Amino acid sequence: MTESKFPTIDIENTGSLTRVFLNGEEVEGVVSVAFSHSVREHKSFPTVKVELLAEKVHIGTHQVFDLPDIYHPFYVSSDKLVEAGILTMDQLNELVDKGML
Repeated sequence: MTESKFPTIDIENTGSLTRVFLNGEEVEGVVSVAFSHSVREHKSFPTVKVELLAEKVHIGTHQVFDLPDIYHPFYVSSDKLVEAGILTMDQLNELVDKGML
């Protein structure tokens, strides 16, 4: 038998409380869970979508995602920081290299 590259997901429900476990570890902050299984999609593997609450979110990528308008007051482009003299391009690149931006 070959070992699966996919995680094991356990969903336990007791009344109004639903708990989700990923490879035996409980996932904290679960708001909702959706399960689907379609023979036509994903080569007949089931899929689980989990909505989580999070105080902080870090996206480890150099791609820039289009954020909803509600978040715009809280972000400034790195180009504007360099143009305003707050950061130099070298400082900006150093922060990116260290994974801080």
